[in-house]
Amino acid sequence: MFAGWLRLRDVGPAPAHRGRQRLRGAGAALIAIVVAGACGTATATPTPSVGPTATPWPALPATFTPWPSPTVEPTQAPTEGPTPFTTQAPGSDFALALGRAGLLAPAADSGSLAGTEINDFGLDLLRRLDPTGNLCASPTSIALALAMVRPGARGLTATEMDKVLYNFGSTGQAAEIVALILALQSQTVYDDSGWSSNDPQATPNHTGQQPIAELDVSNAAFAQKGMSLQQAYLDSLSSGFGAGLGLLDYRNNPEGARQIINKWASDRTKGRIPAVLSPGDIDSMTRIALANAIYLKAAWVTPFDPSATKSLPFTRGDGSAVSVPTMAAERTLSYSAGSGYRAVVLPMGSGGLSMTIVVPDSMASFVTGLTAARLAAIDGAAQKYDVDLTLPRFTVMSRFDLAATLAAMGMPALFDPNAADLSGITTVEQLYIAKVIHQANIDVVEQGTTASAVTVAVGRATSAGPGATPPHVQFHVNKPFLYFIREESTGAMLFMGRIDDPSARSSGPTNQ
Repeated sequence: MFAGWLRLRDVGPAPAHRGRQRLRGAGAALIAIVVAGACGTATATPTPSVGPTATPWPALPATFTPWPSPTVEPTQAPTEGPTPFTTQAPGSDFALALGRAGLLAPAADSGSLAGTEINDFGLDLLRRLDPTGNLCASPTSIALALAMVRPGARGLTATEMDKVLYNFGSTGQAAEIVALILALQSQTVYDDSGWSSNDPQATPNHTGQQPIAELDVSNAAFAQKGMSLQQAYLDSLSSGFGAGLGLLDYRNNPEGARQIINKWASDRTKGRIPAVLSPGDIDSMTRIALANAIYLKAAWVTPFDPSATKSLPFTRGDGSAVSVPTMAAERTLSYSAGSGYRAVVLPMGSGGLSMTIVVPDSMASFVTGLTAARLAAIDGAAQKYDVDLTLPRFTVMSRFDLAATLAAMGMPALFDPNAADLSGITTVEQLYIAKVIHQANIDVVEQGTTASAVTVAVGRATSAGPGATPPHVQFHVNKPFLYFIREESTGAMLFMGRIDDPSARSSGPTNQ
């Protein structure tokens, strides 16, 4: 039996109601897709940056019809390939191949180890990305996408992936991934006070209540119909990610397959990522696409007053100045200051999510020395202050190919047609990953944060004391800064980035 169409949340416990705290609209979406193909070679090319269109709060589509997620009973085996069970995917015109293994019990640490591994990987990646301009990226998106590849990796390919990913997704870590995803989904909060989000895209729970904070995780895979797949790989997808395999015909209808995957992506992100794959990303040599989607809808615990927003100067990284809309508030927040930095933590959702804003004295030197342990220490040193805060509104979209960056970080074999070993997926054709396209965007305004991310890897095969008044501090963000959106219980970074110029909407491609 396989419960739920490619969504771990459908096989986990229902989110608990959390009090009567009222949150105002905020939204975010995140999706990661890995695409692997067979036979021939492909040249990885940088993908241009595109700035997002400013939209009213919340930035969500007018219509959204989610795929249903019923319990799926296995039926007869397919006529081609060893996949054990198939059934028709709900709301689709393609079949599902299902692994035999049920979802694992979550690790006892509730995903905290996975969060640390993601953060170490993410900050290593941050040091490799273009050090100039604005940036938005999702370490969680990229790591989960690669983790769905990892069960199929063997030999040097697996060893290198484990080193770069700090063992995230390595052998024996499936229960960690389950724990991480369940911890993220536990941030979904339904209101029981009669307050409504007024969001037509919000998915009500069984009582009809609307969520006031929503964090959903979905996993999917789409393989070539009839391709022989390793049983152990199918089982790893079902046991660690709650995912089955959609069977598509890349060979004869690559454009149709691309549209099906894009539809899945759009549905899972409520329309915020309408077209993950561009024309040409899927072709007749594609053999498998692995996807992870995270949808986040939250708000600042205490929203900024729009009437307090005014145009204020901001000094760019090159020393020039620009006037940008800047939010303002005075409130009690966690604040810390140390050698070369100042930081403040803004709680989101019901308090289980947060955005840390770090203003370094020197961006380059601070990022060079930034690790997950140091970021945790910065948060750990924070104390309650009465903060006079100003923060620019900003909108950023980044898009780049991470294949060369990931190879340079220490995992070149995965991207080498002659060296890659993904025989754990299939032994019929030799697969390798040709490119990893990552796109992410974020909007930060008075009510909260809207963000989305896409990762696409395209593969081919070769031949203070109680009651005390907190001290006062001024924290005016008027120079380049870093931001980190994290889930508090695991510490996992959902988004990270740098703002060099809040008036610029997009950033250039990463260094290759």
